[in-house]
Formats: sequence, structure tokens, C-alpha cells
Amino acid sequence: MSGWSHPVAGFWAGEDLSFIEQMVIRSYLDQGCDFTLYLGHPVGGVPEGTPTRDAAEIMPTPDFLSPEPTRKQLAVWSDLFRLRLLTEQRVIWADLDAFCLRPYDLPDGYAFGENGSGGILSGVLGLPQSSPALRWMADLVAQDEIAAPWADPVWVERRRQQGRLGPSDLPWGDTGPRLLAHALRLTGEDHHAMPPQVFYPLLPATIAHLWRPLVPDEVFIRPETLSVHIFGYTKRILTTYWRGLPPNGSWLARMAARHGVDPAAAPAIGLPLEKR
Repeated sequence: MSGWSHPVAGFWAGEDLSFIEQMVIRSYLDQGCDFTLYLGHPVGGVPEGTPTRDAAEIMPTPDFLSPEPTRKQLAVWSDLFRLRLLTEQRVIWADLDAFCLRPYDLPDGYAFGENGSGGILSGVLGLPQSSPALRWMADLVAQDEIAAPWADPVWVERRRQQGRLGPSDLPWGDTGPRLLAHALRLTGEDHHAMPPQVFYPLLPATIAHLWRPLVPDEVFIRPETLSVHIFGYTKRILTTYWRGLPPNGSWLARMAARHGVDPAAAPAIGLPLEKR
């Protein structure tokens, strides 16, 4: 595992993998990473040779899932699983839209980045098992009722009376980036945050570089860039305009080809946008 300070792990509990998840996984494996994919249930499209494990080895399937889980329920499951995994293992977490450009050599165990507007994102996340922020987050989400310190106390009390303070009842992001940013600032570990160009070189204003044909890598990739976050919005764009396929000559198409992934065999399907 030359060049890697830690193993890397991801999680999936949705539909079969699209070419985006496939090329992300391959971006780690093809660089000699000790990568493990934890699965909430069997899925198709997992690249050949990918080490997989049952997610229940780390965390039981949460009881808040409906028979056909919503996107939010799956996101919360992923958030809770991430915390449990980081608590139990010396590992760096990677979302399956966090494309790896080069090995993560981060011996102190801190791996997270800013989003360019004051936030801290969790798409790539590493914390030492001794991290006070990690312990604080794990303790908070283990409670039957989660009263987020940043939430309006009146709102919290109303939800408590309704019996709606479980993890899946909270606003989107409260078990993910918002929780992470609060915990890191609370403990002072936020100073480990890397600048946006390391893990999130593309944000809303520039994300179209992923699918626009013939945009050179150097337009948005810097020498210090370790990962390119593709974000779920990309699937919606591809579904709306290109039937889930990357336009020829785009960065997405080039990276899929680099890692031997055929987008036509696994289109990236998301909720279509309303065309203007």
C-alpha cells in the first residue's frame, strides 16, 4: 500500500452501482489502496476484485428504514455508519463520489476539507480514534433523542413532544457535515481542515467542469489536489441531458476510460431536473 498512510473504506446501501461509483472505487484500487466496500445489502455493479464486507459487521441495519428507504434515510444510515467505522477502525472514509487522484498520505489521521464557504464536508473523512470530536459525535448520535446544540431550543422541545428527535427525524445534514463542523470547532480540531482545493476543487459555481467536453484537468486540479468530489447533483444533470452518460471528451468520460469503466453499461441515473 505504498504512499497510503491508512486503509480507505466506503459504504453503499442504494441501487446497483453506476459508472460513477465504479470509477471512484477503481480510482483507489488502481493506485494500490487497501480499499474495502461495506454493503448494506447485496448490489450489482461492484467492480471485479473489490473487497466487500457486510456493513452489519460494523453496525446493525437501523430500524428507522422504511421498506423502500428514502434518500434521506440512506444518507443518515451512511452518516451513522461512518462514525461507527471511524470509532472502531484506523481508516479513512471516502464517499463513493470522492474520486481519488493520488494516495492519501496523512499520518496524523486527520483528513477532511473545507468547502470554500466556511463549511467542512465529510466526503473524505479521517479522524484519529482518540479524536475528542469523534467521541463527541459518537456519543451524541447514540442518544435516543438527539438535541443538536445548534438547533433552536423551541424547535427541539416541540419535536421532543412529538417523539421526533431520532437521527432520521433531523434536518438533512444534521448527522453529517453540520454535525462534523460543530464537533471540530467545539474541540478545536477544525484547524486540521485542508483548503478546498485538496478534496473539493469543484463546488457549485464550477461543478460543470466535470461534464463539459475538453476542459483540461489543470483548470481545476492543482498539485495539492488529492480528490475530486463529484457530488450527487452530477447524476441529476447527466440524467436530465445525457441519459445518464458522460459527454464525450468530458472529465468524467476521460476518468471512466482511464479506469476501464464503461458508462453505457451502468448509466448514472438520478432525479431529473426541471428543464428551463
